Amino acid sequence: MDFDLTDVQRAWRDKAAALGRDIAADPAAATVVAGAARAGLLDPAADLLAVAVATEALAAESPAAGVTYALHSGVALAVGGDDRFASLFRGEAVAAVGLTSDDAPVEKGGLLSGRAPWIAPVTARGIAVVGPRDASARLAYAVSLDTPGVRVDTVETAGLAGVIFGHVMLTAARGQPIGPTQPIMTRIRILTAAAGLGIGRRALREALDTARAAHTAAAGEQTVQGLLADAATELDAAMVMTWKAATAATLSLADASLAKIMATVAAQRAVERATQVVGVDSFQRGHIIERLAQDVRALELFAGRTEALRAAVAEEILPGG
Repeated sequence: MDFDLTDVQRAWRDKAAALGRDIAADPAAATVVAGAARAGLLDPAADLLAVAVATEALAAESPAAGVTYALHSGVALAVGGDDRFASLFRGEAVAAVGLTSDDAPVEKGGLLSGRAPWIAPVTARGIAVVGPRDASARLAYAVSLDTPGVRVDTVETAGLAGVIFGHVMLTAARGQPIGPTQPIMTRIRILTAAAGLGIGRRALREALDTARAAHTAAAGEQTVQGLLADAATELDAAMVMTWKAATAATLSLADASLAKIMATVAAQRAVERATQVVGVDSFQRGHIIERLAQDVRALELFAGRTEALRAAVAEEILPGG
């Protein structure tokens, strides 16, 4: 498989990195999406790998911005040919998605009622995608967060400052069917994996900068070298799996799940190793490594917990009983 990026894919990566540096101080979801639109990073015809490398580059500069872009793009690509959602590509509306299946609303006659937990990113005029329990073939529905019958209870979180999470309460709220949930969640898992790669790359970068400044990355400093090499190796392996999932002719939930598992583990371990290299300074409140340690926790919980991802992989690759 040829993993050389095209000129377009490299351009998306570079533009995303520049955007991340520009908005790192204020990664509010509306700011991220509007900035992505201005930079040309929202295109219904974009290939998934271009979006994935952009997500990774953006997350390396601002984890919150990378996660927002991943969630927004995963939804937007699913409705790319639907004129009703053109505002998502103009940066005028932010797409949100339910990140857990612990609870779900009920659909009846196009009206949704019940609780949709852990929706993100929540914005005043956002469009949330939920998967009702009773929808035939597990259809996903889009619901405008400012529509009658919708109430959002925001949740204070420990990381990803700038991404607002919330539980959405629906009371006979009008929803628009947009297609099966599985392709949407498959894209979300691939792009969440890419966001994890970005967080891990940032941790590795900070560790490298610290080691070079302290002259502990030189030959002979085997402990530091080993930590850095292991982090880089695991991130590259997770990147290969993520790119494989993103470039498949047919989206595979198993590949997407495996990519998210690998990227989550690699990012978490990169942050742990960066903590060891940076040392006690990383324990300071507000230190970049301390913030990354909080941000990376979300990868384990959202867009499929690790146990659910493993089940998805096993269901596809293991023979039936």
